[in-house]
Amino acid sequence: MLVEKNICGCRVLHGIVDDELNRVAPLVSIIVPIYNAALTLEKCVSSLFVQTYKNVEIILVNNGSIDDSLELCRKLASLDNRILVLDLVEKGVSVARNKGVEIASGEYVTFVDADDWIDSNVCEIFAELNEKHHYDLFCYSAKYHKGKKLVDSFLFLENAEFFDENQKKELQIKVFAPNAPILKYKTNTRFAGSACGKFYKREVLLKNHLRFATETIISEDVLFNTLALDHFHRIGFTRKCFYHYEQQEGSAQNRYRPNSNRYFSFVIDKIQSWLRESSKSTDFVDAANSLFVHYLFGILKEDLCHKDNPQLMADRKVMLKRILADETFLTPLENARKNYFSFPECVLLWLLQKRLVCIIFFLLKFVR
Repeated sequence: MLVEKNICGCRVLHGIVDDELNRVAPLVSIIVPIYNAALTLEKCVSSLFVQTYKNVEIILVNNGSIDDSLELCRKLASLDNRILVLDLVEKGVSVARNKGVEIASGEYVTFVDADDWIDSNVCEIFAELNEKHHYDLFCYSAKYHKGKKLVDSFLFLENAEFFDENQKKELQIKVFAPNAPILKYKTNTRFAGSACGKFYKREVLLKNHLRFATETIISEDVLFNTLALDHFHRIGFTRKCFYHYEQQEGSAQNRYRPNSNRYFSFVIDKIQSWLRESSKSTDFVDAANSLFVHYLFGILKEDLCHKDNPQLMADRKVMLKRILADETFLTPLENARKNYFSFPECVLLWLLQKRLVCIIFFLLKFVR
């Protein structure tokens, strides 16, 4: 066993021999971006400590926390010599993940958010399958914890040693629209677009300069996977729900996000450029348009109609009219296919298409 000191004084392990399998197992780097996660971090990292596959490197990336997260990271690092702690001045999950990929020594990287956790055998199962198949990308499913309610989110119904072209296309479309009409199996969450629940071959990321966009704080995962999936050819999947996603009040899905239209516009522009440059079919365009309309729904829910928005109602209405006149949102809105949306969403879609701004604000005041 080769041991070297890392930059924080903890040890990083390179190439532990797995005696049971009599081989040198490929190293997995688990990257955890952390921002003010002191209340949940210990549970998250504990799930990494107890991995039955021991040849893992745990990279805890603190990026600007103002609570006790950094102190807790250092405490946890003192308990396990596989932990590397980074303290970054820059904020943002994209910055943290990119730095983690940059310094990782693993052949594969996987991401776990600081308020989530993973099952103890996920790395072992991946390592055993990868011994035979040498994946570029390996995906697994998630279990959503919503209070006392649990929701299984399967990307596909059946395991796949390797995706064929049709399965890969389905995965790419699910990044945009998990319930797209053309899909053989529709999902109930957007986990396909998440950077979590996946083992990425680090060499592919580095060779193709695949990084998380630091220009946006919204939908970074969707943009990353959109651009990355074209570069992965040996893709495998298990339907087992190894990832546990904790949906908490005040999480990123519920908080107030001012100026969200600026971030969504950035992501839309990048995805539209990708659609043009890669000459994707209308199936991709339709799915992407539905995603962009959902971004517009997000602007309403998380910004313009959010209870914490301090702007006058008149100013918010003017802002929505400007957004609806912007070509970035206008084209997807006009070309959106109704069979991608639920009935309530179709009502909101119609109101947006008709520019009935006052009615939109009136209705969302009561249903948000």
